[in-house]
Amino acid sequence: MKMEQIRKFGPRDGSAAGEGPGMTRSSLLVAALMVLLLWLLSRETDALRIELGRVSERADQAERLASQRQADIERLTALLGSERGSRERLRHEQDDLRAALVGHQQRLEELKHENQKLRDWAAESLPAAHRLRDQPAITDVDAYREHLSGSDARPAAAVEQSAQ
Repeated sequence: MKMEQIRKFGPRDGSAAGEGPGMTRSSLLVAALMVLLLWLLSRETDALRIELGRVSERADQAERLASQRQADIERLTALLGSERGSRERLRHEQDDLRAALVGHQQRLEELKHENQKLRDWAAESLPAAHRLRDQPAITDVDAYREHLSGSDARPAAAVEQSAQ
């Protein structure tokens, strides 16, 4: 019967059946600690989400920068290839020009030594300038004959060369 009394009337100190006097306080304390722990975890989760967003933005920015750099590398590589091709074309053109210059110089030397008469003529000295100025003006055939028959007439070039 005692059990029935306990169930019917409850414990004598006024607490609920099956609980001791400190059980209510400890339950409240555990519940408060659980709420505090949940609140702290919620704040930490929010902070981690914010940090994850920042890291994600940085990763996206780094990816964009990497793709820009890759595009720059590809553009510079193409430019370098073009420049190398241009340099090679210029080198071939320079070689062709050098060969043409050597050919022209050789031809010039050949022409210099080709005609002995031309070299001899080029070696002769020019007539004195005052003799060229002293010539009378020849206006007709008779004046020309008179000039040739005079003592100061110069012999023709063909006569001079045959005399030598």
